[in-house]
Amino acid sequence: MIILDLSKIWSFLSLGGPMSIPLIITSVLSLAVIIEKIIFFTQYRDSSFRLIKKIELLVEQNDILTALNELKGEKGPNAKLLATALSHHSEDPARIREVLQAVGEDEIKKMEKHLSILDVISMIAPLLGLLGTVMGIISSFNILGTAMGSASATQISTGIAAALISTAMGLIIAIPSAIFYSYFTNLVSAKAHEMNLSMVDIMDVVGNRGESDVQKYT
Repeated sequence: MIILDLSKIWSFLSLGGPMSIPLIITSVLSLAVIIEKIIFFTQYRDSSFRLIKKIELLVEQNDILTALNELKGEKGPNAKLLATALSHHSEDPARIREVLQAVGEDEIKKMEKHLSILDVISMIAPLLGLLGTVMGIISSFNILGTAMGSASATQISTGIAAALISTAMGLIIAIPSAIFYSYFTNLVSAKAHEMNLSMVDIMDVVGNRGESDVQKYT
């Protein structure tokens, strides 16, 4: 039964003409990126307020080693920033801010990884579908021209079906890709803003209270 269903699906997709293959490839890539980013952001979270307060209590007790050990099991961006700040706590405040900014930029790049694939797919999938549409219409007209008016309805409808299926496939792939791309980019912006605000508190944790001139991430 499953084999039969798969064969029907393949028969349907094959009607979309030669553009079905690149469209299927883009759909697989898009789905892979979406799943990967969902898993990434599910694991890539922490409670910034609670985490910073917890580490602050340890730092006030001058227990830097225990604070660093507490951060080892954390995967969120604030944990990375805190661990970096504590590792450089004895250095100049300007140097600590510089290192935090570098780490923050690196964390943002991790969050943005592979998002450009979704962006590209959301743009090219409709174009591939449109190309398939044009090719399907050309095929229909070729059938009409070579058959000199004796072309069957089945032959003509095959070309039209290829045109319509190709267009539909392009849109079906592009719309979810664009939605998830927008969602993930907004999530990255929110995380970056949260990191920017956390940097001020982190500077306080390492003994530099009142300094808030940390570079913003937009």
